[in-house]
Amino acid sequence: MKKINNLLLVLTAAALLLSSCGKNGDPGPQGPAGPTGATGPAGPTGATGATGTANVIYSAWVTPATYTKDTVFSTYHFYADIAASKITQDVLDKGTVIVYGKLDGYTTTIWPAAQVSALPIVVTYTEGSTVYSDTWSSLVTLGNVRIDFVDNMNLYGSISNLHQFRYVIIPGAVLTAAIKNHVNLKDYGQVKAAFNLRD
Repeated sequence: MKKINNLLLVLTAAALLLSSCGKNGDPGPQGPAGPTGATGPAGPTGATGATGTANVIYSAWVTPATYTKDTVFSTYHFYADIAASKITQDVLDKGTVIVYGKLDGYTTTIWPAAQVSALPIVVTYTEGSTVYSDTWSSLVTLGNVRIDFVDNMNLYGSISNLHQFRYVIIPGAVLTAAIKNHVNLKDYGQVKAAFNLRD
């Protein structure tokens, strides 16, 4: 009988407890924060951005005062050297150097005033019945740009000092970007605009 009374007492307490609770009981208080997890490894380093046009180096317009005359296989060559200390081995290996000419030593019927073209430049003209072909080229070496002139008929004894030349050094990363952007490096106007060259 005592056991039945104890059992009834437990059942009555359970019934009272259940009747005091709603269907959705109120949430209890926020428990304490758990321990902080360990920091994961650092992510990979991002790729280096493309080199800016500030790294493009260009000379002033240079007017050689004199040219040295040389004879190669009976053909006269005239050359002038332009010192260019910024032409490094790295530039020669990975970048490019473009040389432009303004051949203002010719009459404007042969070469328009202030016209600029990339070397090599071949200028062909006729005097009487003779066709002349003048070739201007450049040889870029470590720290130097050599301007070379040859005429197919050995016409010249000296070269006008009105011709002007400028070199533009384009490092490898900038060269790659220029090619991707379809910059025609032979077109001085495009190069001037792409790299903000000043005359």
